[in-house]
Amino acid sequence: MSNFHSPAARDEAYQKAVAAFESRQWSIASDLFETLYQDQQTAKLNRYVVASLYHDQKYLMAEQYAAEQNSVYLTSAKDFQLRLDVALKNQQFIFAREFCALAAAETWRAGGLAQIEAAEAASTESLAATQRVIAKQFYHLGDVPFNEQRERLEHARQLPLAMYLQGVQYLLVDPFLHPLLRADLLEGLMRLHVDQTVKLHWLDDQIYTVAVKELQPVGTSKAAVAFQKYLQEDLGQQDPMLAANLQQTITLQLMMLYPFIDRTITDPVSWAQTIAGLPLTSTVSEEMIKEMQDWQTMLNRFMAELFDVIGGQNPENPENE
Repeated sequence: MSNFHSPAARDEAYQKAVAAFESRQWSIASDLFETLYQDQQTAKLNRYVVASLYHDQKYLMAEQYAAEQNSVYLTSAKDFQLRLDVALKNQQFIFAREFCALAAAETWRAGGLAQIEAAEAASTESLAATQRVIAKQFYHLGDVPFNEQRERLEHARQLPLAMYLQGVQYLLVDPFLHPLLRADLLEGLMRLHVDQTVKLHWLDDQIYTVAVKELQPVGTSKAAVAFQKYLQEDLGQQDPMLAANLQQTITLQLMMLYPFIDRTITDPVSWAQTIAGLPLTSTVSEEMIKEMQDWQTMLNRFMAELFDVIGGQNPENPENE
């Protein structure tokens, strides 16, 4: 429901907001632009809200709004700089580096990275004690329940790159870290364009050496592409509800199987039909059916841990009660 009775009222509010912005009345401008933005989430209004809040020194709120539409800050040097300024005020160093690594940011990348390095160096002096606490909690992620793992992971994105990478390398071989978070960390290294090899403890309890620059996003795996086609063009036409539920399950499974998705899922359609309990439409050996079921049993166990946590239960950690 609109906050305005008519387009004219909305237009009047917009003119007032712009006038306040241009006369540097940041608090008035941010209030007006927030109301306008709640009504219509356009790129232009997002930039106005974020700039107003930033100048009003409401950095956390500016970050929250900007994060809703990061891509709109890749259209000009001025917009890119605003997004970077907001991120750095919130010590969002890892996001800032991922943002600079985007193809669309190439023109401003070198300047952006120089600013990030300067901000990291300044924060290492002024926030040394805080960073040590965050780093210590980050390096021991596997010791706590999933919800807390996720929280600590968010805080760790405020660490300078060197401290963050040290923690990530340690965590990728931690057998107690939930595989969803391990995959998230690994995909994060890919987004950062880190040019190094890392050791990875995977679902089969083996340690692998992975070259980060050879990694591809989860969604570009052959299996992910085949699942999309099957769920949208085939099952989605017959049973949209089942296809939507399967989509959620498969998305989580793909993340947990990263980066060895295509090695594990060789017949995506049969895999999806096995999860859904549907008759298989292609001829699959008994051995392969058993292998798929074994993998899914393991993945279901990890998913059950997730849903227990989301439901507020945490049976495994009495000491955290």
